[in-house]
Amino acid sequence: MIAVLAMLELVARIPRFKNAAASAGFILAIVTPLAVVTAGCGWLLSLAGGYEEKLLEWHKWLGLATAAGCVVTAILFRCKKTCAYRTSLFATAAVLMAAGHLGGSLTHGSDYLTRYAPAPIKKLLGVADDKKISPFASIKDPQQLPVFAGIIAPVLEKNCVACHGPDKSKAKLRLDSFAGLMKGSKNGAIFKPGDAEHSELVQRTLLPPASDDHMPPAGKPQPTADDLALLRWWIDAGAPEIKTVAGLKPPANILKIIAARFDIPAALP
Repeated sequence: MIAVLAMLELVARIPRFKNAAASAGFILAIVTPLAVVTAGCGWLLSLAGGYEEKLLEWHKWLGLATAAGCVVTAILFRCKKTCAYRTSLFATAAVLMAAGHLGGSLTHGSDYLTRYAPAPIKKLLGVADDKKISPFASIKDPQQLPVFAGIIAPVLEKNCVACHGPDKSKAKLRLDSFAGLMKGSKNGAIFKPGDAEHSELVQRTLLPPASDDHMPPAGKPQPTADDLALLRWWIDAGAPEIKTVAGLKPPANILKIIAARFDIPAALP
């Protein structure tokens, strides 16, 4: 609503649309208390922890500055200080954009703006295309792939790291490394090596999507059946950190999934 109001004020500078911002008072009457409530809720949410501290600190203070800016803007409007009101409005909109960007980084990861961008856009922005930098691209035999680094880590990166990684670690759980997996969350271990069926990491993915405990949360990218099959196989095989596919003696269906992902022949053992 602040962004809309700022645009209306800009449009109102055009003589033909001089009344575009006639609803400014009404908009401010709605947005100001909402901004204060939103900042308060954000502050409470920050107390739950699990976020990258520096990023959270900047987002928190910019969020509070946005709420304060809304209050000041509304007061200046009521006092008919037109020039000061517009200056405050545009400054608040700028702070809001910065706060919103940091909020997106906290929620979806610092690369959320470019993660799913088309390759030409990534190239233009100087962002590496993850699909082209796999260190295992030269491996032609699926049996020689390192299981955790080459197969399981990419599954976790795609489905879990946005909420359990360096920028955000809900429940103090990090899934961006083997050490983080083994450490578990603030509630303890998240899987039992050798027993995928009774591992919380697997069980949560099988809950109904509407459940609060379902992971990933509803609205987030969900693991495919192949992702889950690979994860279950790795856990049932003891969840080793350094072993190749051949060392875990995968069944034919798992070898077929692995081969398809790397576009290499599924030479069965």
